[in-house]
Amino acid sequence: ALSPIFSHKFSGRLKQKPRPEPLVIKDAMGTFTLEKGDSYSGEAKLLGREITVFLETDGEQKTPAEHSREALRAFAANAAKWDADIKQFAADEFARADGMIETWGGCEDDSEGEVISKEEFMRRISLNFIQFYRDGSIFLDYDLDDLFTDHGLGVHADVSGRIGVGGRWGWRRR
Repeated sequence: ALSPIFSHKFSGRLKQKPRPEPLVIKDAMGTFTLEKGDSYSGEAKLLGREITVFLETDGEQKTPAEHSREALRAFAANAAKWDADIKQFAADEFARADGMIETWGGCEDDSEGEVISKEEFMRRISLNFIQFYRDGSIFLDYDLDDLFTDHGLGVHADVSGRIGVGGRWGWRRR
């Protein structure tokens, strides 16, 4: 190990990756703080409540996360339509041939799965967080209300409104 004097004397000479400026962005959508890596995080009022939002930086450009913020503003302008479209997409993906959705049950209470309608499914799921990327792509995470144990719904889309792929994923923040 280097002595504290040696490491302090030379630590300023190590080349560090430049961080985008500013470290905090405040705009009409919310306040976003630069996190480790290349994204800002914060809360934005969407669908009548605060939703966690991640904004990818614009890389080496002087406008931090401007492309991602444009995507956020476009999403916010049509958030209710986006939400309805994604819920319908998920209901269609999970439904059996008879149009019903067979759940797995909850992980907290060891409840058994049940068969529910697409309408009930769409009522029960809710947007958890969104990641906006500088290329216009979007990742949306939906809370599935313990319908599939601790799994969530991940959906890839783009700012044009095209929903690409989506499915259950097993990681869930509580």
